[in-house]
Amino acid sequence: MKYILKPVLLSAACLFFAVSNLFAQSEQLFPLTNNPVIKKYLLSNPAPALRNASFTNLDLPFVDDFSSTKVYPDANKWSDNYVYVNDQYARNPITIGVATFDGLDANGNAYTNSNAASQGGCDTLTSHPINLLTKPVGGGNYVLADMITLSFYYEKKGWGDAPEANDSLILDFYNPTTLKWSRQWNVLGGVSSGQDSVFNEVNFHFSDSTFLQDGFRFRFRTYGSNTGDLDIWHLDYVRLYAAYNSSSGMMDTVLHDVAFTRPGISLLDGFTSIPWDHFTSLSATAQQAIISDSSTVYYRVNDNAAADVGFNNRIYDYAGSLVSSFGLTNGNIFPARPNNQNLTYTFPLTSIYPNSPSYTIDSTTFLVKNYFSNANSFLGLTSNDTIRYTQEFYNYYSYDDGSAEVAYDLVSAPNGKLAMRFDIIKPDTLRAVRFYFAQMGASVATKLFTIKIWSSLSPEALIYQETNQRPSYIDEVNGYSTYVLDQIVPVSGTIYVGFQQVAGDGLHLGFDKNTASNSKMFYNVTGTWNGVGVATGSFMIRPVMGDTNLFVGLSHNEADFQFAVYPNPATGLMKVKVAEPSKVSAMEVYSCEGNVVKNLKGFNDVIAVDDLSNGIYLLRMVLTNGNVVQKKFIVAH
Repeated sequence: MKYILKPVLLSAACLFFAVSNLFAQSEQLFPLTNNPVIKKYLLSNPAPALRNASFTNLDLPFVDDFSSTKVYPDANKWSDNYVYVNDQYARNPITIGVATFDGLDANGNAYTNSNAASQGGCDTLTSHPINLLTKPVGGGNYVLADMITLSFYYEKKGWGDAPEANDSLILDFYNPTTLKWSRQWNVLGGVSSGQDSVFNEVNFHFSDSTFLQDGFRFRFRTYGSNTGDLDIWHLDYVRLYAAYNSSSGMMDTVLHDVAFTRPGISLLDGFTSIPWDHFTSLSATAQQAIISDSSTVYYRVNDNAAADVGFNNRIYDYAGSLVSSFGLTNGNIFPARPNNQNLTYTFPLTSIYPNSPSYTIDSTTFLVKNYFSNANSFLGLTSNDTIRYTQEFYNYYSYDDGSAEVAYDLVSAPNGKLAMRFDIIKPDTLRAVRFYFAQMGASVATKLFTIKIWSSLSPEALIYQETNQRPSYIDEVNGYSTYVLDQIVPVSGTIYVGFQQVAGDGLHLGFDKNTASNSKMFYNVTGTWNGVGVATGSFMIRPVMGDTNLFVGLSHNEADFQFAVYPNPATGLMKVKVAEPSKVSAMEVYSCEGNVVKNLKGFNDVIAVDDLSNGIYLLRMVLTNGNVVQKKFIVAH
């Protein structure tokens, strides 16, 4: 059974235990029961298939640090798709990207759909067949004196759920002669004293010549709870190689690589997005105050030798024009640092963003590229030498990075309230609120809540509310449910955006553990507002700003025909809201070049845009009386 003071298994038994033993602790975090990132991937990509068919044997060395792919492991190295390749769940990885083992299958769903705890085999990661007898160059065969070594790093928990003491990470070898797998190594779960932030190195030296065969395979697998995103292990930098160097007559087990360890971070001070027209309304001094005067990258020098590395930063507007740069194309930007440690490098930022073009008046993006210019001197992988980040200036305010690691609930708290503070840059109107509701084992889609907007929490000053709302789910990262308000709400200065639940059970609000906005998050279950202290992170709430008239139609004769599209920008699916669907006879989507890219009969309340490239589009509705109304929208994957 899970410990109550950390994320717990969402089952009837565990919920009863949590409620009965921690009645006074109303705020809790719960692991997810599916993976929204995988689900988004599957919206526009075929379902993964097992790749155990005939495959040309791989030669040594076998190396993968999980930086070259996302979501699924590299099909050129691995024969299955069960692990989740990501750069969000691990803490202090060896290089950017890890393979995460959990209780979710290749489609992002729990292996076992059960309300009770279920223990058993979980994720598996299996190599393709490898030539462990025949050498790739120069002929001859491998022998034990070549010191064949399998090295890797593992971490328990990270930002996810901790494996219990009876859970395990297992390494198996496959003998192509006997056609059998055998266990070679394992480690038990249990996390204490900061182990959730440490990657442990393992070097397994082959001592049994029976495995020196062509067609050899190895696999990692985990044992634990298979009912959700539970009992997490992270694997990084797997290498199978001959450690003995015949030229030097010595063993070389050192990892020679300099690499980024985390993805790029927002260049805005505290925010991940603010409306573009709000930003451009500021003076140059105020703009610079919002854009950080410096940025930080996270990296690691995986080597025992001192060496300098050149670092570069480039920022491009959405049209591809360079707007800011730092560093040199070649040259040593920062000197050697302590090796085999996770390090940071902070560099200055310059901003000429206001001179850049934009998608629309209130939205644009910038591509931020950070890269090492001479990292190849370490002879490591090049896929971890560059990181890219999209800096958003969309039509909403946000603190989170769009990815939920856990769900936040107010437990045993009927009429409980939560709120997030936003300091609005200029007076505007609030037209919608986006909430990320995470899917859990027990659906709360029938539970009611009230959207609330306050100008103050102490004393409470309510600006607006909408009752009888229900959580809805969208299967994707950035899968926010957009609640278009019945009225346009004028806002300025400081506002608090959140909701009040009706029943005592929580609504599974997404909680991002890779950002820190605790000073802006509050909850109230007793009549008094308190700061959120259950963990460091951010509520996934985004207020959408906009025009005083939400339903803008370009046909004067149909000015009363209400028409909205959301989310805007759209990623996978875009929803359409009209007051009278029966008046719509056809819908057309035009590209900015004037080409029809979608032609739909009648009214469609959902339009798939995952097959459209990024850019500006026009949605036209042909009405039954022959008139036309239209609206621009953005696709930004």
